[in-house]
Amino acid sequence: MTAPDLDVSKFEPGAQGDASGWHLIVKSLDQVERRAGLIEAKQRGRIGRIEERPVATGLWVRGRSKIAEFREPRGLARVGDGRFLLAEVGSVLLVDSEARILQRFSHPFFAFLHSVSFDPANNRFLVVSSGYDCLIEMDLGGRVTWEWFAWEHGFNPSLDGVYLCRDAAVAQKYGAEGKPVALVDPGKLGAHGLMTSQRSNHPNSACYHPWRADRVLATLGHSGQVIEIERESGSVRTVLEGLEAMPHAIQPHGGGWMVTNTLKGEFWLLGRDFALERKVVTRDLPGKPAAMAAHEWLQAAYPLGNHSFAAVDANRGLITIDLEARRYRIDAVDESWCVHHLLVPL
Repeated sequence: MTAPDLDVSKFEPGAQGDASGWHLIVKSLDQVERRAGLIEAKQRGRIGRIEERPVATGLWVRGRSKIAEFREPRGLARVGDGRFLLAEVGSVLLVDSEARILQRFSHPFFAFLHSVSFDPANNRFLVVSSGYDCLIEMDLGGRVTWEWFAWEHGFNPSLDGVYLCRDAAVAQKYGAEGKPVALVDPGKLGAHGLMTSQRSNHPNSACYHPWRADRVLATLGHSGQVIEIERESGSVRTVLEGLEAMPHAIQPHGGGWMVTNTLKGEFWLLGRDFALERKVVTRDLPGKPAAMAAHEWLQAAYPLGNHSFAAVDANRGLITIDLEARRYRIDAVDESWCVHHLLVPL
């Protein structure tokens, strides 16, 4: 039996926390406009873009200081020796601590990139290319070592009933079966790839499995699931359901896992077998703009320790939570910053 939900608004303000060394990845500088867009999207019943837009300018920020501007950055991972992998909208960059670009990694199906994870044992990184419903792994030499497309592993058709594929022979087969089909050619699409509403399930975060080298985990934005992917075959096992659309930040925590239920303003602590152990609820905390009413967007939560966490809230800022001391702290950020990712000191 799971423990009762923990409502952080019932805690006392004043948790310890020093965000000066935190790395913030700010995907765009239009957070106020995005709030209005979220309300509109929820009213029409489908989260995500329905029309093309220009690529936004984003930031890499350390504490309160801007390091550099990038094209819609969303992910950041440590490589070591002061180097990082930074996922821009259409490429992964190997950079130093001053944001000097050491190497650029490209792929035809890189679009609307989200999380990036690094495997130091094999010098490989795993990036989520949400624009094409896929996960792609490369080594630091730029060689593709693994790829997985949702369309080819049980997630077809799209929400509009269109079958997506990247192979002309597959498109011909679908057409012969009388199915509406779209042969996806990244050369004909922009930096965001398919629009969010056109994708089959919009994977938006992934991580390596710490106990099974042959598996990776991913969140699916449309269906609100966490899946486990067997690398060799690409086969999928659903390990968690019941999340709202657009969950984020599946990651190991302690001997189990944690994932953020973004639209509900909460994150879930899970056992090693993905059984729900506790929900940590932030949606009743103060500091949200009145116009957002009941709308939440808790972008992602991350562990600071066994009982302490940091979270990025699009409506409130940075939230530090100490479950043991039952205290919290909210640090506001620039109102225009749409913070997507947080990397805390080791």
